[in-house]
Amino acid sequence: MLGLALAALVACPAPQDTATLDAPAYVNAVHGVSLPRPFDDWVFEPGAGRRTTTVIFHPRDTPLRSQLWGALVLTTFSAPVALDRIVEQRVQGTWRRLLGRGFDVLARDSLTVAGRPAIRVLLTGAINRVSVDVEEYALASDSDLVLLQFRYPRGLPRDSLEAGYKRVVQGLTVGGGALLAAARAVPASFADSLATERVVPRSAWQAAAYDALVRFDTAGPRADFTVRVALVNDGETATDSVPLWLWPGLTLDSILDGPSAVQRRESGSIAWVMLPANAAPGERVVMTCVYHLQPGPGGLPPAVMGMSTGGAYALRGWLPRTQPAFDSAGQFAPAVRAPLTLRFDVPERWRVVAQGRLVSEARFDGRRRVTWQTDEVATSVAAFALGPYQAATGFGGEVPVALWLTPQDSLTDEAADALVRAVQAAWIFCSRAFGRLPIREVSIATAAVPAPQGFAGLVLLDHRTAALFGLPHSASGGPPQEAEDAVIREIARTWWGSSVAAAGPGSAWIDESFPAWSALAARGVLEADTARERLVREVEAAWRAASVKSGDLPLATLSPNGPRSDLLNTKGVAAIEAVRRALGEARFREVLLSLTREHRNGWLTVEDVLAATGSDVATVLRTFLY
Repeated sequence: MLGLALAALVACPAPQDTATLDAPAYVNAVHGVSLPRPFDDWVFEPGAGRRTTTVIFHPRDTPLRSQLWGALVLTTFSAPVALDRIVEQRVQGTWRRLLGRGFDVLARDSLTVAGRPAIRVLLTGAINRVSVDVEEYALASDSDLVLLQFRYPRGLPRDSLEAGYKRVVQGLTVGGGALLAAARAVPASFADSLATERVVPRSAWQAAAYDALVRFDTAGPRADFTVRVALVNDGETATDSVPLWLWPGLTLDSILDGPSAVQRRESGSIAWVMLPANAAPGERVVMTCVYHLQPGPGGLPPAVMGMSTGGAYALRGWLPRTQPAFDSAGQFAPAVRAPLTLRFDVPERWRVVAQGRLVSEARFDGRRRVTWQTDEVATSVAAFALGPYQAATGFGGEVPVALWLTPQDSLTDEAADALVRAVQAAWIFCSRAFGRLPIREVSIATAAVPAPQGFAGLVLLDHRTAALFGLPHSASGGPPQEAEDAVIREIARTWWGSSVAAAGPGSAWIDESFPAWSALAARGVLEADTARERLVREVEAAWRAASVKSGDLPLATLSPNGPRSDLLNTKGVAAIEAVRRALGEARFREVLLSLTREHRNGWLTVEDVLAATGSDVATVLRTFLY
């Protein structure tokens, strides 16, 4: 059915819902596709539906009814593409009807295009009384389908038009070019992460709420999870099963419906939960997943959590999922932002630091029971830290700060004061730049994380960065700028990456470059504008130097933790500065505030940013992105 719907979509293009793209090529990082335009005066009109991306390209100011245009269609199936069947469906089910009495198949060839198996068909007929030939290529890339269509209105010189279309076919890349080069060079741990998460199916089920209990025991050590998840069928048809996925290393013990275990079948790393009856569209089901984590010979899942007898932390990936966290290009994929209730059962001498607000805390039988809830700010991940924390002296002021240190942190009172002042200054700057959030307290906790990690109202500092606040800077007598910049950057993730999270191609630019830019911009407020200008020049110089040494890449093709993450901190920041200069300071601040306000507790795409800046400035920004 998807093939038939796709056929109708391509043959009769609907008005596109995004701005016209006047660029040498169209790039879609999700599918790893790059398509050059046939002639310099042609433009792209990309549009995205629920399952399909359609890109129409045609001469500027030429209406589609003239039949002088081409189309690129990208979609993903749930199984490897059956190319022969899809092409036959299109020829017999769509083109025969659309091209009318003059319909005829002039050629059908099997060949290779962009390194992928393809079928080319050449058809003839008339559409809306315009005699036209249609040339279409169908390419299979595992479960991805790429359709490339060209139209030749009779009466126009065919040779020159054919030469332009030939340039498109020869220049088409599927999973190639800069994107493929970047993917090949991704560090092994992140590449494994992406490969692991790609097995998670896109399903109709969205998580509506999580209520999780985490029990930690130092013996082993071992963490046990009991997670009650409410799911909603967000699809268009009824379904009788739910796919649930846990990160490798998390061992599934049982899935419960009330007190009873439910039937499930294992398919690789997916547990398909059998429902007692079909769930209609919009219907809600509730189930409880029981699983545990205990370090084995292979250690712990990468980039998910750390665990030892002295403490534990979780950054992402520990909740059961029905949707993948990343798309096929390594970009963060959107899902419903579900409210969280996090309950913890830890040794009595331990404390818990999490996102949201502390609801309850009690001690009995040598254990500590703690509950945290996320309310006004729906975070995109569920981060927390457990350990023998000691609360530093309470810090009030405009922004209350809760500082939690472990016994291995030997910060003096002066160092702790310096750290808290940096947090308060960063929070005040971000609140004024991006809008106030209903978060009443900021929590800072040290942990054995490899680098500082910021979340909604929570920052986990590595012990080294925390210790820097005890080292006076030789020039100003304050803490080193490296430490203060790290705090500003990670505080900014409360807005960029948590309250507002990015999705789709270019998401790494939003989630990484905007916090990095915040550290630079704050210098202009905390010190002087000349300091910001100096840092901008340094960033732009670093980008140019890196481009000469290692080459440049479009920002929209970069993946988080990829091999060229340096560009997110240089070219990505330079792109934001270019927008600020083009808009002017006042208008730029309005744009930032509108983006964070309109997309709070939701997802932000590059297209949203382009639309907010206006067409003229969007043209400037596109040169950095694409």
